[in-house]
Amino acid sequence: MFVRMMVLSLITSVLVGCASPTPPSYEYLLVDSSSDKVSAIATAPMQIQMMPVEVANYLSGNEIVLVSKTGAVHRSQSHLWAEPLAPQLTRLTQQRLEKSLKNIAWYARQRLPSYAIAQLNIEVDRFYADLQGGVNITGRWQLRSAEGEILKTQVFDVTDYLRSDGYSALTQTLASNWINQIVEPMAKQIAEALNTP
Repeated sequence: MFVRMMVLSLITSVLVGCASPTPPSYEYLLVDSSSDKVSAIATAPMQIQMMPVEVANYLSGNEIVLVSKTGAVHRSQSHLWAEPLAPQLTRLTQQRLEKSLKNIAWYARQRLPSYAIAQLNIEVDRFYADLQGGVNITGRWQLRSAEGEILKTQVFDVTDYLRSDGYSALTQTLASNWINQIVEPMAKQIAEALNTP
């Protein structure tokens, strides 16, 4: 009898636990909403390996991150990246560079040619909003020649403000700033570096 009561009690508690509502989860992707307005920049034909974008460890999870002025990290439990941030930034950057710099063959995960080619490395230190509605993106990028010579290196530090509340507005603001304030200037600087004799 005691065993039967324990089993019934266990089954009841499991069913009650399963019946409690779980908060809905929302997933977001970074989207280039201005990709149809890209102007091509002329360069000599060449090949560049786009290395995977490296993000700081606190950004490597699927949670969208907010950071306070004192450095406290707040990870959203129900508003998530649909995939980790690093591959999204890599893909978004490569897609825009392929449109901006059409004479360059961009390699990411594809098979590389058997000979050495130039490399583009990007590191991201900040990619978040703060609790006051500010958006922060910082990091650096570096273009190396096939011989390993640094052709161009640049630090980026972008600050903007959310125009409206919500995670959808946050992800759109982050994406547009990444494309317009970081990748577009990067494309122009890469073209200048490659076109300089």
